[in-house]
Amino acid sequence: MRSYLRLELRRAFRNPAGLILLTGFPVALYLLWTKVLNVVPQNQQGDFAAFSMVSMATYGSLGGALFIGGAIALERSKGWARQLAVTPLPASGYVVAKLVSGVAGVLPSIVVVLAAGALLGGVRLPLWTWPALVALIWVGVVPFAALGIAFGYTLKGQAANLAMMGVYFVLSVLGGLWLPVQVMPEPMRVLAEYSPAYQAGSLGWRALDGQWPTGTAVGVLAAWTLLFAALAVWRYRRAL
Repeated sequence: MRSYLRLELRRAFRNPAGLILLTGFPVALYLLWTKVLNVVPQNQQGDFAAFSMVSMATYGSLGGALFIGGAIALERSKGWARQLAVTPLPASGYVVAKLVSGVAGVLPSIVVVLAAGALLGGVRLPLWTWPALVALIWVGVVPFAALGIAFGYTLKGQAANLAMMGVYFVLSVLGGLWLPVQVMPEPMRVLAEYSPAYQAGSLGWRALDGQWPTGTAVGVLAAWTLLFAALAVWRYRRAL
């Protein structure tokens, strides 16, 4: 288990193309919202820059965790899953290793987007808030890593990537990572409350105001994590 986990962690940080994509695109969107479009009144730009920074950091890390499913789908096509099946590594051990590596691999994306907010967006926060944001956003992406594993063992090849892109877009929009939930129609606002993307974002948004995560956010994220992890284990066993 430990050896396989070390292998997965090394692989997570040896994908420069993926790291650039998952950091460059959120930073570009952040600068688009805050510097190019400039749709926020002057007296609210500071708050919006911080809000958008957290949203884009969550958005980028969400994608990094979710798209671990693409790597799994590729491994399946090469027979790697069948080779693992004859080793002592249990299904739960494989899922845990993938989950940990998927979550660990998004850390650079979070740090880069927050750095862009501080250096390019003019975001100024109390010193303690910055490491708190990294930790909270990082924790918030755990259910998406589990969902990515489930996708990787449900679909194959390009179908897995296309499905994950669709889910990625829907969850990001519904979760208020592109536009604040407050501007959405009432039915979407109700759905957003139970969305893992919205609750993941809320961890960082509340930290901006010096507030702790709500019990609802913790409960919703824990429930989605358990559900997706159980689904991932089930699909892994079925795919062997």
